Amino acid sequence: MRLLWAFPILVLTSLIKAPFNAPLEGGGRSLRFSQIDSTIFDEKKAIVAKNVSEPHAAQALAVARSFLGIPYVTGTLDHNTKEQLVINLRQLDCWTLVEASLAFALNGSEGNFDTFQQHIQQLRYWGGTIDSYGSRIHYFTGWLLQAEKMGYLEDVTRDLGGIPYKKKIGYITARPQKYPKIKDPAILQALRSAEARINHHPWYFIPKARIAMKEHLIREGDLIILTSAKGDLDIAHQGFAVRRNGRIHLLHASSLAKKVIITGQPLAQYMAKQRGQTGIMVARIRD
Repeated sequence: MRLLWAFPILVLTSLIKAPFNAPLEGGGRSLRFSQIDSTIFDEKKAIVAKNVSEPHAAQALAVARSFLGIPYVTGTLDHNTKEQLVINLRQLDCWTLVEASLAFALNGSEGNFDTFQQHIQQLRYWGGTIDSYGSRIHYFTGWLLQAEKMGYLEDVTRDLGGIPYKKKIGYITARPQKYPKIKDPAILQALRSAEARINHHPWYFIPKARIAMKEHLIREGDLIILTSAKGDLDIAHQGFAVRRNGRIHLLHASSLAKKVIITGQPLAQYMAKQRGQTGIMVARIRD
């Protein structure tokens, strides 16, 4: 099987820097992607096919591992004046890494690029419908709610001994200067409705000090969601649980390393040093 990282460095650089095509209409949706993304899609589909007998969690993790070394780039979904589905497999942030890896597992070995786009759209937008900036899910707890409702995963934080995570989420709507699109009244209302939906749901988390004692309950391939220390923000970061030498580590798109990596330290030690995060949630991918 030919993997992306086996390409010569010069070719890999050209893939990363390749510009987006003009917006296309694909499968009834306004779509933006580079032709290189369809090539990368074929590479990742081959990884899923190689792991076809494995559970979805193992397939998603295999895809996530294949992204190791891919550049961390934030804001790749926000370059368009009009909201449209963006597929960028050359540059990832912590959220799009998790989302794309899960979408590949859901798409399976028989799915094509169009069905992959459909899975991304279902995961990324409330009700799977692209309407405006306000229809996109902007809080990761909202993404969890939607994915769990669709049967794709289960929030197992409470089962693992998590305690209530009590916050009133409102980070985006409280900062119109940082998020200028919410100056549109309809978009602002959509975001407020999303925040209310999230705030209505009971959430749980495992505080930093308790991660080590709960580590044995975490499975490889679980989603590890890092809770934010900011008073009105839900989640600060996310990635996949991987087991190394009997300990759980975090596979994630790192803003510090500027690429997808696996933490050198076990999760409990890594989290102890993160001042901006208070603990974790754990979500388990379903078959």
